[in-house]
Amino acid sequence: MQNRKITAIALLISITLSMFGFVYAHWTDKVQIEGTVDMGSLTLVFDPDEFLDYIDIEEVTGDKDVGWAEIYYDPASYVEDVHTGKDGYDVLVFKIHNAYPQYEVHFTTVTVHNIGTIPIHITGINIWDPTGVLNWQWVVPPPTSPCYGFFWKDFNGNGVYDPGEEIMNVLIKNFVCEQLDPCESKKGEVDIDFKQPAEECHTYQFKIEIVGIQWNKA
Repeated sequence: MQNRKITAIALLISITLSMFGFVYAHWTDKVQIEGTVDMGSLTLVFDPDEFLDYIDIEEVTGDKDVGWAEIYYDPASYVEDVHTGKDGYDVLVFKIHNAYPQYEVHFTTVTVHNIGTIPIHITGINIWDPTGVLNWQWVVPPPTSPCYGFFWKDFNGNGVYDPGEEIMNVLIKNFVCEQLDPCESKKGEVDIDFKQPAEECHTYQFKIEIVGIQWNKA
């Protein structure tokens, strides 16, 4: 008889606990926050609306027209900013023909344009010979404006610059330490003059890179 009472009590406790479970059940719901971030664009190009031109020393002095140059945009470097719809070119090409020592060329219409949505601060200029034949050395480096230096060739093979090894001087006006707001342009100039050690029947190559970053990281 005692065993039956224990069994009945255990059953009653089980039922009671089950009832308590239903009592403590509750409704749930939730809300959400959806975020969308539209990032801006940092796009520096050469201005396609700039009329490209140059002047050389022969025009200034009235000497014979021996040397001449070309300046044009590389069509393969065309870019368009997806935010603003504005366009331009990443590469501006200089070609100098029939150059000789003391020949000077002034590329006077080099214009960079911020076609993005973020202000750009121009921080520096990189110059090098992609073929590795010539070496670059700053005389007055950025951020001074104008900044200038020269390409030289290691004629004696000692691995260092020695006076008299200059091939051509390059002077760059404006650009560095300039801040361009969206849609703003900045015109500069690149001047090149050839020195006595420049060799006959040679083709020299060089690249100039104008570097810009977002304005608040300058």
